Amino acid sequence: MPHRGETPGLKRNRSGRLYWMARQLTRNARGFPDPSIPLPTNADNAQLAELCQQHTARLYAWMAEVKRTEPSLTKTRYDGTMLTACRIYQEHPFSRFNKVSHKTRTGYLNDLKVIETTVGARLIRNCTVLTCQDWYDNWRKGAVTIDERGNRFVGPERIERAHKAAAMVRTVIYFMAALRHPDCKLLAEELSKVKFERGGGREQELTYQHVTAFIRTARELGERGVMPPERALYMSIGVVSQFEMMLRQKDIIGGWEPTVASRRFPKGVQILNLAEEQETWSGFYCWEHIPGWIWRMKTSKSKYRAPATFDLTNYGLLYPLLEQVPHDQRVGPIVKGEHGLPIRYRSYAKWFRQIAEIAGIPADVQSMDARAGGATEAEEAGAELSDISGGLTHTNEKTSLRYIRRRARKIATVATARQQSRTAGDDSGTP
Repeated sequence: MPHRGETPGLKRNRSGRLYWMARQLTRNARGFPDPSIPLPTNADNAQLAELCQQHTARLYAWMAEVKRTEPSLTKTRYDGTMLTACRIYQEHPFSRFNKVSHKTRTGYLNDLKVIETTVGARLIRNCTVLTCQDWYDNWRKGAVTIDERGNRFVGPERIERAHKAAAMVRTVIYFMAALRHPDCKLLAEELSKVKFERGGGREQELTYQHVTAFIRTARELGERGVMPPERALYMSIGVVSQFEMMLRQKDIIGGWEPTVASRRFPKGVQILNLAEEQETWSGFYCWEHIPGWIWRMKTSKSKYRAPATFDLTNYGLLYPLLEQVPHDQRVGPIVKGEHGLPIRYRSYAKWFRQIAEIAGIPADVQSMDARAGGATEAEEAGAELSDISGGLTHTNEKTSLRYIRRRARKIATVATARQQSRTAGDDSGTP
């Protein structure tokens, strides 16, 4: 064979036949019609070199023409790897990645980072379902830490991390298949029949006892000057609002996002723009929206389509707190943070944990568990599942079941009832 530099794209197969192959020169031939060309068996070195150079010139001319005529909607060009597929998913204007909320997009970025840093170099055409399952197994392994003495420790399995990354692989591949990349279409079809195990649902709940302890502790911290009294009051209002109305945290505190001129907001939402920081807050839970203490809104859980009406005077924990807010502060968002601005998610989480720790609330209980606590309290009070589902603004009652806790108590109740039944049977003379 002639020198490799003189015969670009030359490849000998196992039987000894010589071929010119486009993939020897590029990972993405951009649909070149002759990706593999057999070369004459009787060609000498000079003829092989000439043929390879001709085919290579044709390939590069084809790629240049495609690049010139094909409009690119992304700065990244697909080269067949998972890395470029992930980047295109993030950059393409038609991608759902650019249409979700800022908080959701941040979660997506964490999942994409796992993919890009571990399997970004993998060629999709060489990947199968078994490959993706192997990725999942590796992502699931516990994190390894080494202490000062050199001892190696393996943490617990990261099932949720693995599930989210695998789900993101599926999302990226489906999107690339929609762009009609053949290698992605094949893998997408195979992945459509596979499920990856995810971690169990949360079992924690913020109970009525927790909430009352939180209110009491926040008030004491405000009175002692440990935190500003208004912060203590607003944090209590936020947590109690979640618990009493069984709403998501976002429905209560709204959300900050980078300002985007083209962003569309749900009808009726209140908006605040900070020009210097280029940030925008939007939310529904505002003083202007509760005339006569009646709040009618379309919740985020229903994608702002199904309206829900709340009479705030019906909530014994919440209404007294709202009345404590001075009249001159009853403008804009009900739950405020620093400088009278809408509270930020990080501040809300930080201040919740500060108060909760002093109040004796377990460390694994978060403010998001107030929704489950409210649903569980309603179920134990005898409310019908359909009514609880309506309160949670769910359209599917099965979804509501995930928010009802204390299965152990129910199991114990069933066991007690069975034992009592047996006792009654013994008294009647039955065996």
